[in-house]
Amino acid sequence: MTSRYSFFLFLLLGYFLLTGCGGVKYSQILMLDDVVSDTTNLPFIPPLKIRTDDIISIQVSSNYPENLGAFYQQKFGGADAAASAGAGALGIQEGYRVDEEGQIYLPYIGKFQAANKTTLELREEIRDSLVLFIPDASVQVRFMNFKVTLLGEVFKPNTYTIPNERLTILEAIGMAGDFTPYADRNSVLVIRERNNVREYARVNTQDKTLFESNYFYLSPNDIIYVEPLKAKQFATQGDFVERYSVIIVPFISFLTFLLSTLLIK
Repeated sequence: MTSRYSFFLFLLLGYFLLTGCGGVKYSQILMLDDVVSDTTNLPFIPPLKIRTDDIISIQVSSNYPENLGAFYQQKFGGADAAASAGAGALGIQEGYRVDEEGQIYLPYIGKFQAANKTTLELREEIRDSLVLFIPDASVQVRFMNFKVTLLGEVFKPNTYTIPNERLTILEAIGMAGDFTPYADRNSVLVIRERNNVREYARVNTQDKTLFESNYFYLSPNDIIYVEPLKAKQFATQGDFVERYSVIIVPFISFLTFLLSTLLIK
């Protein structure tokens, strides 16, 4: 009876050893556990400014579509194309690339300085410049290349294009389907390039200091990499014996010795 009891006891111990190696602690999947009911003033967030190599969408509309002929001809090469594009609207599908000098080229206006301006500033300046040619011109300006890339321990790693000018790291992770159970939430890597400088920063999404980080609000072309927890090493697919040999071999050897001793007795 004693030998049978000992046998099942060691089998149970082995089960817990093997299943516990790939486990994730509850504290490792919590986010913002230290947040309580409170009201906090939001810090001033500098508006996003246009940079060289940005792709800018510029749409001009008028109550008189014939006033937009130069734009249509510039883009599509004829008035017929203008009509098919929709009355009173100019749709720039590919957008305008900001060149190395920070400029774009527009019909009527010619070269126009765009770099270091917000989309609002650029919109107002373009409209003021067009008023001599199209008195009722309405101008819309937006980024076409605001995209972020999420890699690692998220459910849907991908590159995502953003339709607006403000995106938080939590929103980006949400777009990617949230963290996987094996995500290291307290050390999310953000890689950012601007002004010919590449920045690396670690962000702790489990603590409310996240909201004070300079990387809480993302910039165009940011890369977010979510590293795996060490537990992932024992949970990924592969050779089971090779992965757990450090645990299995000593355990089986000890169990064999113990059973042999009990049987002899």
